[in-house]
Amino acid sequence: MDIVLGLRSKLADGRFDANLLFFYGLIVVLVVASLILRRCLARGGSRIARWTGVQWLGAVGEEASRRARTLLLWLTVLLTVVLSLAGCGYHLLGRDIRREVADVIGLLDVKDFLRIGLGTAGLLAAGVAAWLGARMVRRLRPVFQAMAVRNLGRVGNEDAFGRWFTLMERYAVAVVRLAAVWLAAEAVGLGGAADVGIAFLIRVMSILAGARLLTLACRVLSHTAGDVGDRYLAAGKFRHYWERVKRLFPFGERCFDAAVFILAASLCVRELSFIAGVAAFGPRVVRCIGILFGTRVLIELLQVLLNEAFGLYNEDEAIDQKGRTLVPLLQSVCQYVLYFGAGVVMLGALGMETGPILAGAGILGLGVGLGAQSLVTDVVSGFFILFENQYLVGDFVQIGDASGTVEAVSIRLTEIRDAQGKLFIIPNGQIKGVVNYSKGYVNAVVDVRVPSGSDLEAVFRAMSEAGHRLRQTRKEVLAETQIHGLVELSTSEMTVRAVTKVKPGTHGTMQNEYRRLLKQVFDQQAAQQRPALAA
Repeated sequence: MDIVLGLRSKLADGRFDANLLFFYGLIVVLVVASLILRRCLARGGSRIARWTGVQWLGAVGEEASRRARTLLLWLTVLLTVVLSLAGCGYHLLGRDIRREVADVIGLLDVKDFLRIGLGTAGLLAAGVAAWLGARMVRRLRPVFQAMAVRNLGRVGNEDAFGRWFTLMERYAVAVVRLAAVWLAAEAVGLGGAADVGIAFLIRVMSILAGARLLTLACRVLSHTAGDVGDRYLAAGKFRHYWERVKRLFPFGERCFDAAVFILAASLCVRELSFIAGVAAFGPRVVRCIGILFGTRVLIELLQVLLNEAFGLYNEDEAIDQKGRTLVPLLQSVCQYVLYFGAGVVMLGALGMETGPILAGAGILGLGVGLGAQSLVTDVVSGFFILFENQYLVGDFVQIGDASGTVEAVSIRLTEIRDAQGKLFIIPNGQIKGVVNYSKGYVNAVVDVRVPSGSDLEAVFRAMSEAGHRLRQTRKEVLAETQIHGLVELSTSEMTVRAVTKVKPGTHGTMQNEYRRLLKQVFDQQAAQQRPALAA
């Protein structure tokens, strides 16, 4: 009974209520701050993806945000338990928060109250300034955006302008709020810590926002440059160069994005003194990206120069088979040489010694050449085929069992497509003999089998007439058909051969056409003989 009465007396003196209210207020402030932080973290991943335009960063940000929210939850629970235990211990030790506050107030003089008042006024002024500054930025953003769209916009890039100015607005609002926090820190006497922390945040935000603004501006400017190029270069003598360069716009945008973000990351790392040495690699990687893009542009321009040099763009001229054969080969060689050279230059840009690398590459190439003798044989045979002009793209050839039109000739392989559409890929080292039907002329040979009792002279006349008609109707025929006479004789039938000189590669078509015309002649002779037999 005495314990209960003693507990009632302790709870009835007002000290418990004051202590409970104070610690309960601390817990409420802690929970509210935790909820605000969780809300900010929940939007962090999506904001990273929206501000940077890089989707994988958004996924990484979402995962980091989820883990941070979980950690914040358990930290809030732990601090709540600690505050509750601290409040209980504080009360059980007989302490009274009212006396603590009264003692602190008693130690203050007029100057202290004046400083507190000025600090409070400074806090209020900082809050009002932040609100007014953010409101002014949001009001001015549509005005400047409309001016930019009116002067630089085109059909389809309004969204890009919108994203650019939206990011600019968010950056300006964040700077205004950070400036308000700095003013508030100065008002309460925390200027030294605020100078370091807020300056660091502003520098990092400026770097990241500037990087994203540059990438968005690159999108807008590239689209504008594409429109200008289509207007002035798409129909002139630089048309082919412009078509090649325009193809590189998406690749150039990706290279620019990568260079800007890498440079921004290196600048951010440089702000952290303990890992500032890593930032030196950023400019080197940016130089490597520039070398790669420059190499790609040079390859595209060289392809146009090669096509123009061999006249492949001249539609009025006849097809140059040598150009169609050599241009793809030269393009491949240029690509290999330029990419290898770019790789060596990029290694040098990264600070590596390229001399030992080149020496090692030479030794490695020698070893590969000695080990892969079949590859060396294919390459050597390809050189001889090309320089001896054995066949070109477009020729009708027969190589072993493959017979058809040559579609491609490289240093190592030859591709032939036959009449059925099958593609034969033959290593050059396996080509032992070539029958080329496209050199000068070719003979279309047709053997006609007739019964042994037929009038041989009438057959000769019919075959000559079919050859004469073929010469008159087809420009591929170079001379009159020659009847070589009887080439085979048996008891039941005999074979007569007709030979027609035609243009290279057309002998199969002319043979079929000759047979069709010969059938017409035979039908006409048969029709003329029927009335005589009836009479």
